[in-house]
Amino acid sequence: MKVFPDKLAAGLSQGVAPIYLVAGPESLLVEEASDSIRSAVKQHGIDERVVIEADGRFDWDRLTQATETGSLFATRRLVELRLPTGKPGKEGGQALRDWAATQHDDVLLIKSQAWEIASEKTAWFKAIDAQGVFVPCWNIKAHQLPQWIERRLSAKGLRLDQACAQFLAERLEGNVLAAAQEIERLALLFSSGHHLRLDELKASVADNARFDAYRFTELVMRGQTGQALRSIRVLRNADTPPPAIIWALSRELQTLAAFMGLRRKQPAEAAFRALRVWPARQAPLEAAAKRLSSHAIGQALADLSRLDRMSKSNAAHRFWVGLERVCVALTSDDPEGTSSQLEIGDVA
Repeated sequence: MKVFPDKLAAGLSQGVAPIYLVAGPESLLVEEASDSIRSAVKQHGIDERVVIEADGRFDWDRLTQATETGSLFATRRLVELRLPTGKPGKEGGQALRDWAATQHDDVLLIKSQAWEIASEKTAWFKAIDAQGVFVPCWNIKAHQLPQWIERRLSAKGLRLDQACAQFLAERLEGNVLAAAQEIERLALLFSSGHHLRLDELKASVADNARFDAYRFTELVMRGQTGQALRSIRVLRNADTPPPAIIWALSRELQTLAAFMGLRRKQPAEAAFRALRVWPARQAPLEAAAKRLSSHAIGQALADLSRLDRMSKSNAAHRFWVGLERVCVALTSDDPEGTSSQLEIGDVA
């Protein structure tokens, strides 16, 4: 049975299921859902917890042994199975199907942040879904964030209108953890039942948008011009050292150039493996590879080199204008044409 995170508390109040699968890329939701389940099982007298890390070399017999071994302190336990890859493999899949088909006193909590929709078609998932609860923890989309913030604040006894929710979403864009922390702070600042006003929020909320140099680089690789330009303004207001930004963007462009070279001879997976590119960086790089040419990358690297020198000279105040121009060139649908119009050298 599928239960979304915001409905989990209501389900737990009615009783504890024998199996829970909490999976998805949004780490805050995964942790909060797991904490709710741990608290619920404690209320049902299950105080002992057994944690099992099912990595690539995991012996799945350990899952069975965890329940067969008697406990000195309790008759029931919470068995927390952490599945880093989200894929148990053939042996693991069979072990999970066997668990679902057998009566257990213990409660099984399977937790994973590496999750794909395709996994919901597997036999082991269907067996667990039939006997337990699946809590999908997908990333909160930009258009969903205002409603998510409104629900969280409402749970804290605070009220706000759509304009206030939109303001908070824009200020905390891309950082659900920061949004949750800001909501906790607002709950401490204002009493329950208070209706938040926009002027109060503007006075009390810090700009926690997660726009550091790496986030900026990701936005550039994805071709998100507007958000990338906004991130530059945030970086500037935060007095971020220009060398840190140049280093991060230059490194990613060099990796992109190397990936495009390898991609001509081998599949993308093999190229990423050879370059030791983490999974989180792969999608932005692939998006950039489809949009940018080798010439555009070379031009951008040359422009960044000039910007680096500019940041260390008397023209340092003009660095940010030059960086915005490079950003537009790299995120444009026509990077060749845009780059030729930037004339970064003139900025210096």
